[in-house]
Amino acid sequence: MSSEESSPTRGKRERSTRYPGVPLAESVELCEFIQENGLDGLTAADIATALGYKNIKTNTFSARLSAARQFGLLALKDEGYALTPLARSILHPVDPTEVPKLYRQALLEPPLYAELAVQFADKKLPEPSILGNVLYHNHQIIATAKQAAAESFLESARFAQALGDDNVFRPNGSVPKSDPTTPINNGQRTLPSVEQTLEVPPNRSPSGSADVRIDLRLWGADTGKSIRLRAPETMTQESYNRLIQALQLHLRIEEPEPNGTKW
Repeated sequence: MSSEESSPTRGKRERSTRYPGVPLAESVELCEFIQENGLDGLTAADIATALGYKNIKTNTFSARLSAARQFGLLALKDEGYALTPLARSILHPVDPTEVPKLYRQALLEPPLYAELAVQFADKKLPEPSILGNVLYHNHQIIATAKQAAAESFLESARFAQALGDDNVFRPNGSVPKSDPTTPINNGQRTLPSVEQTLEVPPNRSPSGSADVRIDLRLWGADTGKSIRLRAPETMTQESYNRLIQALQLHLRIEEPEPNGTKW
């Protein structure tokens, strides 16, 4: 590596400080998947295959595996990935009311998040775009990653009940308002699966408003496939973000090889 490439100045090949590429909730779901499918201790290739990926270097899979390690939920042993004691405590709680506390423990495992906890403890967090700029200037997150890094941190903090409706970051815990859409209920995660979100009476959402139905026929290499979606006509930003999370978890993007062919 040349001195120019190793220079800390921002150049042609920028390198970002390590940060979780997916939120904490998705990392917990990955651990649940590993446990339920008997993948504990197996290789990245084994886990990727079970998830439906054909290449372990696919960005989506790499980001999920890396984030789980950064949150202290997976550990690399020899060539396999094993659930950590922290992950096991979350998946098999002796006292379910302690689970949010375990989430907050995982939240502070990534060095970047530990630094943010010191900087913003008991302070109101800035909006994502401003927080992204803070990460860029003070934590060496590159410009192209700053927004994603900020949003992942905020989602993770909310999931761990470290960020309440007042937007004050409390690493030791925050008491949110009573909300039927809150991601945690008595210590148990209630993120809906894709199948659960579709269990709605015809033409009517749980809130009583009319449903929006989308029947999208795909094109190009996906000709012959279609996407069918039913959703309430209106929803909060939080619910919309969870819908996107669910899609990202259950759907896999096939990336073309350099020659333009698919795997």
